[in-house]
Amino acid sequence: MKSFFSIFLILLTVSLGLAQEERLDEKIDAVTYDWDLEADKLATYAGLQQLCTDAEYRQRILSLLDDIHHYDTVLYGVLVKISKTSKDREVKKTLHDIKKFEEEYNTRSFIHFMNEECNAMREIEKDAEKTANDVGINSYSGQVYLLETELYKYVKHVTARVDKIRLHVHHLSKHYN
Repeated sequence: MKSFFSIFLILLTVSLGLAQEERLDEKIDAVTYDWDLEADKLATYAGLQQLCTDAEYRQRILSLLDDIHHYDTVLYGVLVKISKTSKDREVKKTLHDIKKFEEEYNTRSFIHFMNEECNAMREIEKDAEKTANDVGINSYSGQVYLLETELYKYVKHVTARVDKIRLHVHHLSKHYN
């Protein structure tokens, strides 16, 4: 079984056009690391403002998400083939987690959520002068806090899914190599 997974990693490396020393697990590691760095920034109001107003930054984030989904989809295909001849629970758990991630946190869902957040941010900023001296939840800082809390939760869920898949990949690569 170890050689079966290794053969798939080699085939994927060749079919993806990766350098020989770059393997699927390493690519997943790299994009996960990149996401973790961006997620810290993106989970803040300042990060949201940059995403909403800076087209280059927005494109970089969406490209990173596309890369994550691409490698997860490739991994999913490999694991479906492996699952036909293996009863390994880790393979099945990984397939389940990838499927859930792809269903709940695909790029389209991310864009939709962030569009809603950007619209809310614009409303907050539009009313900033009116709400600057208010107190509580209706104040500028209260509205920013609520939006940032919602944003933080969403980014945290995406990050948890991405990291969970990466952990599965580490476990599988140690198990099958």
